[in-house]
Amino acid sequence: MWNSFIGAFVVTAAVADLRWRKIPRWLTVAAFVTGLAVHAFRGWADFWSATATASLGFAIGLALFSLGAIGGGDVKLVTALGAMLGFGPWAFAMEIAILASVAMGLVQMIRRKVVVQTFRNMLTILKAWLTIGFKAHPLINVHNASLVRSPFAVAAAVGTLCALVR
Repeated sequence: MWNSFIGAFVVTAAVADLRWRKIPRWLTVAAFVTGLAVHAFRGWADFWSATATASLGFAIGLALFSLGAIGGGDVKLVTALGAMLGFGPWAFAMEIAILASVAMGLVQMIRRKVVVQTFRNMLTILKAWLTIGFKAHPLINVHNASLVRSPFAVAAAVGTLCALVR
């Protein structure tokens, strides 16, 4: 039953991200609270594991957000998944999600014929980090709609569903 709820959550988040390029805050907050509540019901060890995993997800997500690599909804999604899955399944889900996200990005780069420009942009970001430090590039970031962007919730759904059937 719990796995079905998690699956419904990630599919709903993926559909929202595909359709509106936003993951509703109410959805991620409800999933976060429900995840911690379920783990508290299962015992304090599960609760603290889920809390630590959600905290780790938030910290990693916030770091990527500050670099302009992901949006705020993605941070909340990764945090909520940590609260719902616990460390082992969450780590596996995120590994698959990253691979799926890379694959989606490569397909979009090829389809839009911007492979060379994307690699130039990556070099530009690296040069900027060497000169101004680890900050979001003012033009090359997730908020620039003209760049290749992938809805991370789709990749997170793929990773999470793989973790659930594992």
